[in-house]
Amino acid sequence: MIHRIVTDGRERNIDIRAMDESLIVHCKMFDAPLRPQNVRRADPGSRDYIVQEFFRKQIRIVGSCMILAWDGDGVIGKMHFTTREMHEAIGGPENYSAPYCYCVDHGGFAPKLRTFSDEELDRLLKSESRTLRVLCFNVGHTDPRWHGQGIATAMLEYLKQWARERGWRRIEMRSCADITPTNVIGEWMLRRGALERRGFHAAMEIQVPPDQASRRRAEIEAFLSGDEDRLRREEWYAARVHRLASDPALRSQYDRDYLMAFDL
Repeated sequence: MIHRIVTDGRERNIDIRAMDESLIVHCKMFDAPLRPQNVRRADPGSRDYIVQEFFRKQIRIVGSCMILAWDGDGVIGKMHFTTREMHEAIGGPENYSAPYCYCVDHGGFAPKLRTFSDEELDRLLKSESRTLRVLCFNVGHTDPRWHGQGIATAMLEYLKQWARERGWRRIEMRSCADITPTNVIGEWMLRRGALERRGFHAAMEIQVPPDQASRRRAEIEAFLSGDEDRLRREEWYAARVHRLASDPALRSQYDRDYLMAFDL
């Protein structure tokens, strides 16, 4: 699928496709685009090797484990997914104490994989529920050229099409309330409103731990106070925070996330 954007004053054709075994990507793109020759080689038994071997197993059983956005020969976006059963086995969407549930770069992800036998991994990836769960996404990391270009949405739309063609029944992903500041949640979640506009519905409400909720509320208030440093760093959110905060229902949602679902 081709997603057309304009950056650096010229039109670019971003090629959205599912990752296969010809290129196994899992590291963050601090210097996007990430090119095949820059993907670090993993020594057998290392953390990277364990993750890459898991990805190869999922590709063989599920068909893929990631949707990639290519600009020429470089990757500038990725959306990691697995089966519902696999995600629940490594902690599920509610588990704030296990960051590896959302980020394959986290140091705990590979040790967690080591706790499963090959037979268990096979069963979890074959997925009785026929449900895929998006764990995280990343677009350009710190490179603003790629932000706000609809690339994450394009990857999600491609995943819908890809999953439907292969007989999957549902896609799920964790989402935050629209009022949530980007600098609190990072880049691994889309907002609830954006997903609802694309046909998702809230399947479960997830209460955010008190310390995380307090941080979110403090950041919202800082944006509303006109903190110049925050306003410059988070232009998208800064342009919308006053409108979002004027709605009492939205403003009160800083302490919750949602498991969103799309039925195929």
